Amino acid sequence: MGTIESSLIILKEASALASKVPYIGPIASILLQALKMRAEVKQVKGDWEMVMQKVADVANVVVNVGEFCQKHELSKEDLAHLRDALQSLQRNLEGIGDALSECVEVKGIKKVLLRTDILGKVKQCDAKLSHALQLFQVLFNTQPSSLMSLIHIVGETSRPSALPKPAPQIFFGRNAELTQIIDLIFNNIGPHPARIAILGPGGYGKSTLANAVLSHERILEHFGEARYFVTCESAFTPGALLIELAKSLGVLGAGSDTAWSHIRALLSATECILCLDNFESPWDQAGAIRDSVEELLSRITELNSVTVLITIRGTERPARTYWTRPTLAPLKTLDHDAAKEAWEHIADGYDDSAEELIKAVDYVPLAVNLLAHLAQASSPALLLKEWNKKYTELIQRGRGQTHRLSNLEYSVQLSIDSERMKSNPSSRDLLGILPSIRVLQQCSLINVIGERYLTHPIIRHFCNSQGFLPSKYEASLTNFYIALASIDPHRAGSRDYAEMVLEVNNTTKLIGAIMTFTRFSISIGDYSDALISQAVTFTQQNCPTSLLIKCLRRWGTLYYRINDIENAKSKIQEAEKECSLSSSNKSPLHATVLRDLGDIYVKQDAFIEAEAAYKRALEFHQAANNVSGQGHAHLKLGDIYLRLNRLDEAEDSYHNALKFCNSVLDQGNGSSGLGGLYLSLDKLDEAEASFKKALESHRSVNSVRSQGNDHAGLGDVYIKQKRLNEAEASYQEALKFHKDANSIRNQAFDYDSLGDIYLEQDKLNEAEASFHQALELHKAANSGQGQGNALNGLGRVYIRRSQLGDAKRVLEQAQNMHRQAQDDVGEHNDIALLNTIASGSGAVQPEAK
Repeated sequence: MGTIESSLIILKEASALASKVPYIGPIASILLQALKMRAEVKQVKGDWEMVMQKVADVANVVVNVGEFCQKHELSKEDLAHLRDALQSLQRNLEGIGDALSECVEVKGIKKVLLRTDILGKVKQCDAKLSHALQLFQVLFNTQPSSLMSLIHIVGETSRPSALPKPAPQIFFGRNAELTQIIDLIFNNIGPHPARIAILGPGGYGKSTLANAVLSHERILEHFGEARYFVTCESAFTPGALLIELAKSLGVLGAGSDTAWSHIRALLSATECILCLDNFESPWDQAGAIRDSVEELLSRITELNSVTVLITIRGTERPARTYWTRPTLAPLKTLDHDAAKEAWEHIADGYDDSAEELIKAVDYVPLAVNLLAHLAQASSPALLLKEWNKKYTELIQRGRGQTHRLSNLEYSVQLSIDSERMKSNPSSRDLLGILPSIRVLQQCSLINVIGERYLTHPIIRHFCNSQGFLPSKYEASLTNFYIALASIDPHRAGSRDYAEMVLEVNNTTKLIGAIMTFTRFSISIGDYSDALISQAVTFTQQNCPTSLLIKCLRRWGTLYYRINDIENAKSKIQEAEKECSLSSSNKSPLHATVLRDLGDIYVKQDAFIEAEAAYKRALEFHQAANNVSGQGHAHLKLGDIYLRLNRLDEAEDSYHNALKFCNSVLDQGNGSSGLGGLYLSLDKLDEAEASFKKALESHRSVNSVRSQGNDHAGLGDVYIKQKRLNEAEASYQEALKFHKDANSIRNQAFDYDSLGDIYLEQDKLNEAEASFHQALELHKAANSGQGQGNALNGLGRVYIRRSQLGDAKRVLEQAQNMHRQAQDDVGEHNDIALLNTIASGSGAVQPEAK
């Protein structure tokens, strides 16, 4: 038995010592349990050895502390301080032994099948041990004078360890991003120094780029030694992140509050640049933890002396921080020449096989780097042959290595195991399936290429090798795609496919299949009109008029979805003209076309024309005794009357809609419409009840966008009732649903409203960030009125801060946008605020929308 184990047994059984320092015995017991498994776990060997070394490090500290306490008489104050530190250490070590025991108990083939689970447990142990020892060092650093001789035991903690790494020597294809970041740092005109997030998938060179920034000659000249690089990879909680930051800066204190006060003092003392690398580790956690991490980051980014740079996996930046504009786009793969140059600087030879390899991995920096290192010992031709057998399993340096920079699959696995993926299990099981697109995109596991969602070849090979698609889903997908080839996807099956093959000359069925496929393509973001345009050309000469009308409708819908309103209007009007000329005039199909035309008029703010179209649609539905069609037409008319402030007619229409609508979705829409009406009439209790009823209906049919609208409606009610905390919560919920629905315009409105709420609560930083987010989204939606509203909100923030020059600038921009949008009310509000600035008036309250 080793010396450490023997000493731990003595500590565990030393009753006299236990009476003085009660926590040292249980700690020794935990460590003995862990050390017994030193030789028992063979899986994930590299990580296991690292964990056991940390167990030994902690054990050595505990043994030395125990021996010191046995040899020296300590004061009550000293013992109390030591007990606090040891109690914290025990709390952080609990569960280590049990977790490792679970890994040992996995036998045989299960070790292979459960390799990812075992690796996860070992990594958790590793992080927990690091956190336990670091926290013990933090607490011990405030030791009483009689414990000064123990400093060598717990380790020197006052020396900063945050100095940046040397400038990267293998650095190709990122000069544009490097130049943009340097320009943002030195030419930033925002309220704070630059706050920059380097986004992108794992293995794309985010950390390398960050190191290149911190070692850039202009950064060196400007900041000197005040350049800090903090590795967040093992920090999974706000406390652990604070400890990493404090340890790196050499300002460890007695607790989180003290540590933060020291950190703030150091960062505020002189102008500096701080990089938080792998920030996804603490940030991509469950809600409460993420909120706390964002709060800590916002504390840092509030400091006017600190330039902040973070690297983070995915495409989403943490909230509560205003990121410098224009934001840095997520990193893409290298171009061909940069990938080739990187290979040639690592490996001796570059030939056709090397060319195929870097092309096969689509020029991903980490993959190119690792393959080039493998090519130092094996020819590119052999590597290519092995790649065609193993794919991503091949790309690692050293057999069994499990580090993000030495093992490509491990790097991908980190994204797969992220909290966002865990909170949406279908994202993992159905990588590439529509309901999980937002989460997959946030984690950089899929990309938007043009108007299509695509997985990267590396991710695709990884998923295939790991068996991500269970057989039950594979069978479902097979049936689904067979259904696309039939005219009625709701009743489609394998027999429809066989029938389509047999009736290949059946024109009606083929045209129907094209329309079905076009509808599906629209739903996945493919807006190509090549097939539907050919179908229209063919049906004009060869098919019944009703089929032509349906094709024109589908074509118009395609244009409507991409906001090409003029082309959408042209196709729907053409369809309506065909309806008027056909013998089946005033048919339900004609009514549907008129409804589409009404929707287009609404989009153009041509409400009188929309009203006329909806009224004609209602007349045709009544003639055909189409109850659900009548309900839907009443619903549309209610929306029009509400927009035109004809409130009595709106109320009648919504009640008629609820009377005729037979679908849960339309019932929910009717209740939501009434909620908006009651809100306009200041009948707030009725409005709240209506929106809650709408939310219940929309939740039951999983209508994502509608649920977002209902939460936004409730938020408006709570704002009027001055229930600001509930209003904020409602709008945060609305924002989640609108993001899921990819509704840019609604997200912009949500951020506008959140900005108003924060302004009312005097949370000026949050208000500024919300209005900036709203402004960017209104720009994306090409809404001049929306941009004017967001700029007006920023003006109110700057007035409240007494930044009158900034306020005047943005309000003049708001006035110009409102004038162009012919929004007289918005322009009037802008002029009023500009007059306030000119007169030197006091505080400004949020404008009513």
